[in-house]
This record gives sequence, structure tokens and C-alpha cells, in this order.
Amino acid sequence: MNTKKIYFASDLHLGAPYITDPKLHEKRFVDWLTSIQPTAKELFLLGDIFDFWWEYKRVVPRGFVRLLGKLAEFSDSGIPVHFFIGNHDIWLKDYLEKEIGMSIHREPTVFERNGLKLFLAHGDGLNDTSLGFRVVRGAFHSKFLQKMFETFVHPDLAIKIGQTWSNSSRKSHDQKHTATYLGEDKEHLVQYAKKHLKENDINFYVFGHRHITLDLMLTKNSRVIILGDWITHFSFGSLEDKTFKLEFFGH
Repeated sequence: MNTKKIYFASDLHLGAPYITDPKLHEKRFVDWLTSIQPTAKELFLLGDIFDFWWEYKRVVPRGFVRLLGKLAEFSDSGIPVHFFIGNHDIWLKDYLEKEIGMSIHREPTVFERNGLKLFLAHGDGLNDTSLGFRVVRGAFHSKFLQKMFETFVHPDLAIKIGQTWSNSSRKSHDQKHTATYLGEDKEHLVQYAKKHLKENDINFYVFGHRHITLDLMLTKNSRVIILGDWITHFSFGSLEDKTFKLEFFGH
């Protein structure tokens, strides 16, 4: 069968403490990867695939072997896999790049595929001007603070701290923004896309982060897509020729 589709997914949050059956959670996503493998020509993972990820020089988080093995199969078979860091897996370094063969993206990136321009990003921080968010984001992206943390904090303690932060961050987010569409005038990612489109020619803005599914026309030639998640929606995007679809695994 000819490979002809590009796939997009985000927000799996592997390792999150609120996932009641972690093995089933991981298996469902791996099953989806297996189902698309015969038709995939490229795969984009748009952030928060892990609920927390921290790498030391010789230490990485335990677990996730089924997912990592399947992604290695993709890479080994010639299917490019792209990984965009999210706000939960910020501290990803080069382990997945070297061991799995994935391309790591730390900033929003524009790709040209099938004669279309795709603006891809996890979505955290885009058009969010709140000072508190900027300060926290700056701290987590600081190379100096990362080095200090790595030098003075034991890996076991680092993972525990990270999981505690991740869980509290998720609860805080849920209190402020339930996973429902807030409308064009309040959704940061929609507003960002509208501003960006004024000076750029983009056909599809594709984001994760918000845990909602959204397919919104901005102009006759431009749409914004929010991919949902793999916690409640089990949703993904597919691009075949010039047709982009939001789909749901198992539906």
C-alpha cells in the first residue's frame, strides 16, 4: 500500500498521576500508531506526549518502552517522526533524537507539504501575555537553571518534583480553563493565528495544548486546527493530499 498521509497528534500525557490505567493508556496510543503505520509518510507529535520528562546525561525517565519502540519502528522504516516539546515535556534533550531517530523542535515551525504551508506548534505561550506565565516559562527554559537542577538534584528526586509540579499545574489549569471552546475572541491560539496570518501565508495552523478539538476557517485558504488529546478525545489530524481531517481513534 502506498504511503500517502501525514499524521498529527498531541497531549498524551504519559505518566500523569490522574491516568487510572497507565498501561491501557499507552497501549491505546500504540495501537493507533500501528493502525496508521501502513499509510503514514510522516508523523508530527505536537507536545505533551509525556506528562513530565527530564533527562540527565546518562539517565532518562523509566517506562514508555512500548511507545518508544513503536516510534523507533517508524523511524527505522523511513517514516520521519517530529517531536515538538510542550509545556510538560520541556526538558527533553537529545535522547529521543539519538536513540529513536526523531527530529526535535523547540519552537513553532513552518513546513511546506503537499503544496501547503503548515504552521505547527504545541501552542503554550502563543498570544498569552500574562506576566506570571512568562516568568514561569522563562524559568523552565533557562539553561542555567536546568544545569543547576541537573547538578544538585538526584534523578529520583527530580522525577518526584516534576510529577508533583505537573499534577498541580494540571489542576490549576483545569480550574482556570475547562476543556471547552472559549470562542474566537478568547482563545489565545485562534487570536495568535489571526494576527500571524496578517503578515504570513499559512494554510493550516495546527496546535495541541488546549485539550479541545477545533477546526475553524479563518479565510477561504486558511484554517486553525486544535488536535484535542488522548485522555478524553483520542483524536488526531491527518493530511491527505490537500485535505486535512480531524479524526477520532475507535470511532
